[in-house]
Amino acid sequence: MKFPKLFGRKKSDEDEDDFDPEDVDEADAVDGKNPHADIDEEMTVGGAAGEDDDDEYEEYDEEDEELGGSRRKALLFAGLGAIVVLLSAVGGVGWWYFSGDHGAAPKIAEKAPPPGRAAKQADGSIAMSMPSKSGTRNASGGMSLNQMAGGAEAPARTAEAAQPEQAAPPEPAAKPVEESETPTVLPVATNTPVNMNSMNNLNASQSPGGGMVMPAVGSSMLASIPDHASAADQKQSLSKAPVKGLLEDKDGVKGQLPKIGDKGAQPWQAYARPADPNVTGPKIAILIEYIGLSRAASLGAINKLPPAVTMVLSPYGNDLKDWLFRSRLAGHEVFIGLPMESDNFPMEDPGPLSLDTRIQVAENSKRMDMVLASVGGYVGVVTMMGSKFLKAEGQLRKVLQPLKVRGLMFVVGGAKKRNDAFSIAAELGLPRAESEVYIDEEPRIGPIRQTLDRLESVARDRGYAIGTARPYPVTIKTILEWEKTLAEKKVSLVPVSSIAQGVNPK
Repeated sequence: MKFPKLFGRKKSDEDEDDFDPEDVDEADAVDGKNPHADIDEEMTVGGAAGEDDDDEYEEYDEEDEELGGSRRKALLFAGLGAIVVLLSAVGGVGWWYFSGDHGAAPKIAEKAPPPGRAAKQADGSIAMSMPSKSGTRNASGGMSLNQMAGGAEAPARTAEAAQPEQAAPPEPAAKPVEESETPTVLPVATNTPVNMNSMNNLNASQSPGGGMVMPAVGSSMLASIPDHASAADQKQSLSKAPVKGLLEDKDGVKGQLPKIGDKGAQPWQAYARPADPNVTGPKIAILIEYIGLSRAASLGAINKLPPAVTMVLSPYGNDLKDWLFRSRLAGHEVFIGLPMESDNFPMEDPGPLSLDTRIQVAENSKRMDMVLASVGGYVGVVTMMGSKFLKAEGQLRKVLQPLKVRGLMFVVGGAKKRNDAFSIAAELGLPRAESEVYIDEEPRIGPIRQTLDRLESVARDRGYAIGTARPYPVTIKTILEWEKTLAEKKVSLVPVSSIAQGVNPK
């Protein structure tokens, strides 16, 4: 496109002076053209082009604005992300600083522990003595675990406690632990007196509703104790249980309930370990509670104790059929635990299946059916806790009557205490027995042996005695050592069911 000279080079003043419009007009007139036609055409084309350029500039401006907005958004998000990262880093450093064993922590660790608390060890664990005797306050007197368990001299605990500031003579500090010594420590610290009747206290839990958990017992704790011959050769194993004809279904109950057979066979006799007719002297029976809660402890009790020892399954255990089978295979007769309300609730919490004076009789009956239907093939029931429910005569009669109808034996377990259950069971003609004492209320060799000696004395006076125990390694070992001395004393270890036969129920 040819542009007019109007858009050509810049004219000088001289050129302007030489310019004569008449010359242009004359030249164009010679050619027969309109002298201003070219200029008008060029101006028209130039105007259209100018409008196109304006549109392009407007599009560029819009693109610039969009690009600028995107950049601003990106910068904004990047800034927010940087702030979040910074806050996270500051929070992590704060958590690490205040929760770690550094900074002010060494100063805290150097302080003396408050009175009544154990000193913290270098690895963060806390030395803990065994529970004090029931009915006393801090009866352990600061004894170590080794001193309690075997009576032997144990490594002294670390003496980090500061001397009292009062004028009175301070108590002698404990001997510091030598570098070559290893203090006996446990992961939980408590100096609270523990009543061993409490399921919660079996694992040193002091919180209401803390659950029922057996103390941790590893298989290594029982490895040094050999299995009983009856568990290895199975020559004293009992017959298969349950018997189909001694079970029945009930609406609303999961599982089957025991019943008296069509020919009059009663479950407590059908599943009992046969009594030795040659036993004529004093008889002692031992119940081992809480079978099924701890695998290692349960296997230790079943496989290592003599077949005459009776096993009591916990209704809260897993695979109760398996535990019943294992027990009878090793020659042990089996009972099922029946939880009952305690005077010391909630510190002694028998669990959600317990019979309770605060609920209706129908609910108690439902709970008992759940316990009875949890497994089949047991001799009868053994009360667990129950210091309060065993004194509720009206509720007890409603509960014990079904046991009589179903042909089961009733045993009051644990330490002997005042109750109405035993007399009511006698009125109903219910096969019954009552435990005299907890053998391992203090789980130490010395006190356990003393309790077993006490049982011997009761058996000589009355003809029989029953003791209750838990499957602790120290309990199992002590019972085995004690059982070896019975022959020369002319005392027999018998199953609990044989003592019920000697009670002569009405």
